[in-house]
Amino acid sequence: MQRIAAIGTLALGLAVAAPAWATHQSRAVGSFDAEQSHDIEKIVREFILNHPEIIIESVQRLRVQQQQAEEQKRREAAGAVQPVDAEDHILGNPEAPVKLIEFSDFECPFCKRFHQTMKRLMDEYGSDGRVAWVYRHFPLDTLHSKARKEAQAAECADELGGNKAFWAYADRVFEVTPSNNGLDLGLLPQFAEDIGLDRSKFEACLDGDARGGKYADHIESDLRDATASGGTGTPFILVIARNGKIFSINGAQPYATVKSIIELALKEG
Repeated sequence: MQRIAAIGTLALGLAVAAPAWATHQSRAVGSFDAEQSHDIEKIVREFILNHPEIIIESVQRLRVQQQQAEEQKRREAAGAVQPVDAEDHILGNPEAPVKLIEFSDFECPFCKRFHQTMKRLMDEYGSDGRVAWVYRHFPLDTLHSKARKEAQAAECADELGGNKAFWAYADRVFEVTPSNNGLDLGLLPQFAEDIGLDRSKFEACLDGDARGGKYADHIESDLRDATASGGTGTPFILVIARNGKIFSINGAQPYATVKSIIELALKEG
C-alpha cells in the first residue's frame, strides 16, 4: 500500500508537469530522451486512470498538512499574548488555574451573544474559583467606529468604581446596544448613573475624541495584543491552562464547545 501511495504521489507530481511534456514531446525531458519521456507520460496516464483514488488521497493529505501548518502558526501566535496582571479586568479568582482572555468589541453582535455564554460559563466554573475571565478591548474600527468610545466609557467606569463597576458597565452596554454601531453614545453617561457612578465625574473622564480619549493608548495596546496573538476578528478568546498551554477560540462558539476546551485546560494542571 505504501508503494502504491508513493507511486501515486510521483504520479501526481508528474501529472502536474504533463502539460509541459505535451508541449515538448519531441524534446528530451530532464535526463530522459524524447522517446523515454513519452513512455513515462503514458505510464503515468495509465496509472492515474487505473488508480484515481491515489490522486484524491494525495490532495487530501496535502490539505491536512496545510491545516496542521496553519494550526501551528496560530499556536505560536497565541503564545505572544501579554501575561495577565493586576492591570487587567478580571472577573473571578485571579489565581484560577484556567484564565480566559477575551478580546472583544462592544459593537460586535457576536460579542454581545458570547457575553451571555461567558456569564453562563462563569456561573459554572467561576463560582468555585476554577476559571477567571479577563476582558481586553479589540475594537474593529472599520466596522464599528463607536467601539473605542464605548471601550473608553468602560475604562472610566473602572476608574470611578473599580473592577466591579467595569464589569457592571460592560454588562449594561451589551444589554442595551443593538450592535453594529447602533448604540446612541449619548446614553453612555446614563449607563454610568444606572450602575451608581457620579455622572458629572464620568462625563469629565469620557471627554476626548472618538479614539478613546485619555484611555486611547490603553485601548490601542489591547488591540495590538489581540492581533499579535493571532486575533483576526471578535470575539477572540485564549484559554490559558496553569502550565501555560494555550487553546485559541475564534468567534462566538457555542457553550458546549467552550466548555469542552475549559475541561481540557483544567486537565493540563
